[in-house]
Parts: sequence; structure tokens; C-alpha cells
Amino acid sequence: MQEPATAPWGLRISDADFDKLKAGFEPQDQDDKWHVSVKDQTQNGGGNGNIFVHYARSGTGIEHYILALKPNNGSSGAEVEAITWEQNTAGIRTSEEQAKKGVVLITRSILECDFDALPEYSYEDVWN
Repeated sequence: MQEPATAPWGLRISDADFDKLKAGFEPQDQDDKWHVSVKDQTQNGGGNGNIFVHYARSGTGIEHYILALKPNNGSSGAEVEAITWEQNTAGIRTSEEQAKKGVVLITRSILECDFDALPEYSYEDVWN
């Protein structure tokens, strides 16, 4: 990322959504626009048990989002503790709100996560 920004989130997610995020997504052909991969804390220099979900464009490999997930020890699900996103994509500025809505739309579409705690968003809400 050329101009990354990070913001706290505090979004609680279900076991099912946590499992889908950990599984990631490998593009099967050129119609699949996103690659979703998982890296644990040892690959990011942390020791807090977080899992990092990376969203990159499949054609270029350029990362646009990273979610920091913290498993809920002793209870179900996990928490999206923070989001890191590219603020400047080809001269188009992306706000924190746009980044959060954008990654939710992508995750609901590709991984079929529910994110029950959040409302439904439309692509026009984010990319118009």
C-alpha cells in the first residue's frame, strides 16, 4: 500500500463468518477480481494472537484492505479489531467509512459472510 491508513473497528462477527474469513478465497479465473488470504500474527510481527485477512486485486496483487481479527477466547466468534486500507487509489481518495463499507460488500459477495451486526450496503453507497 502506498498511503495506508488504519482505524479501529470493534465489529463482532459470528463463528461462521470467522471461519469463512480464515478460509480466504483463491481466484479461479480472470473473472474473480479479488484474492483474499490469511496471515497469522507471526507474519506481521505481532504476538497478540490476531489473524490478518488481506484483500488484494487478483490481476495485480495490489493490496487494498487488511482486517485484523481477534478470536474471542472462551466465547464464540471473533472481533474485527481494525481495518487498514489504501487511502489513495489512482488519485481517488477513500475515507474510513468507504473502506469499511467496501470491504463488507466484497466479503459478503465473495466469502458469503453475513456480518449480522451491520446493515445492508449497496455499491452506490461506496463507489459513486
